[in-house]
Amino acid sequence: MLTHEERLKIYDEATELWGLVAQYDQCVEEMAEMIVAINKYKRKVLYKEYQNDDKVIKNLVEEIADVSICLEQMQHFFKDYKIDEVIEQKMQKFLKEIEEQKKK
Repeated sequence: MLTHEERLKIYDEATELWGLVAQYDQCVEEMAEMIVAINKYKRKVLYKEYQNDDKVIKNLVEEIADVSICLEQMQHFFKDYKIDEVIEQKMQKFLKEIEEQKKK
């Protein structure tokens, strides 16, 4: 299994090879593919479409992996912007919303 540092090196090599804009474009494409995969999964579960198609779940898992890679890559590219701090702020807000909803 690759270490975090090894993955970061791969992202740097990809950027050197294809350029930063190409990496951004790839991330957009992967996120769009995940949107489609989520919608197909919802149709399978909620509306009973694709009932004989086991590829729907396999495809969603693959897209989750692709988007996870892209997110890690974007975090690496924007590491100077304290993304972890922003994530923490957003998680605190999310937790507050959950707690408020529970009170209702």
